[in-house]
Amino acid sequence: MFKFIRIQMIHPCRAKCAWCSTHRKNPIFERLSSNGIRDSFHQTYLEIIETFKPKEVFVSGGEPLLSPDIEPLLSAIAAHTEKIHVFTSYQFSRRVMDKVARFKFPDQVVLNHTPIYFEPERWHNLTQGFPFDVYIDNIRRAAAMPVKKRFKFIVNHKLFAEEIARFRNYITPNETCEVSLKLMNDQGDGQVVDTMQRSAERVHERMKDLDGLLADAGWTHKARPSSSVDWMKPVLESGDVTRCVYRKDPIELRLSYGGGERGRSILKYRYCPYFPPDVGHRFHLGRDPLSKLEKNFIKGPFRSHCNRCRLLHYTPPCESKTAPSNNELVVIN
Repeated sequence: MFKFIRIQMIHPCRAKCAWCSTHRKNPIFERLSSNGIRDSFHQTYLEIIETFKPKEVFVSGGEPLLSPDIEPLLSAIAAHTEKIHVFTSYQFSRRVMDKVARFKFPDQVVLNHTPIYFEPERWHNLTQGFPFDVYIDNIRRAAAMPVKKRFKFIVNHKLFAEEIARFRNYITPNETCEVSLKLMNDQGDGQVVDTMQRSAERVHERMKDLDGLLADAGWTHKARPSSSVDWMKPVLESGDVTRCVYRKDPIELRLSYGGGERGRSILKYRYCPYFPPDVGHRFHLGRDPLSKLEKNFIKGPFRSHCNRCRLLHYTPPCESKTAPSNNELVVIN
């Protein structure tokens, strides 16, 4: 039924990135790991994936590669989907990287990483001091592994050439690597569609500057749309949330930890990446049937939250302009 399913591994994340709050759940995840409750969460994920057989599965965390059951779980998931995206920070010790390098990843797996900065001082400030040299060494080793990798830069368009140049200084991608740039528009406080459109035009102009740099590196590239933003164009252009594709079709199911105290194990789930942050339905492990996830999409009240769509909050509709396409520049060896 669902094309994409996202799951959150119940395992502590040792990274403390400034923009992420996952590490605040570490005490809870450690407790769930020690008392065996984590296994029931992961088993439920697998049952959901077996039932709905999504085209793609996205695995986040905590740090998935640190979870002791990650290898068998990925192998089991691989039997029911075409692609598995595993998100990793590469912020772990060289000893852990030794273990990761020995993993037997299914062919469907892609290790996804979003680099923040390849400038040591900025890196130190944003990661609360994780050793930059260890991080770079882990990425170098990962780049040489046979598993597919994707490095996705989300960067202000004014800085993208600078960051790619630094990336080249440290990493040499091979045929198993894909590098993509999701270029942020420099609209400042003017987060409205017409302002974003003008900024998007500047982005495309700046992308031309990258041709020589990529040619020197022996890379080819192509532009492709960011599907979720393109899907939302009818809403962005009109402000009419009833035109949202996430309301009409079961595109995405997002699952995350929702509670595990007092003998209750709860998953929080959503059907849209733009739900208000305080909104989420609850699935009780061992009590609720999997059919609840499907029935709630068909008959449930989640559409009543659409008037609080986060995307519309940041980009109010503008009738005089066309909503911008959030392009990615994909670099392929």
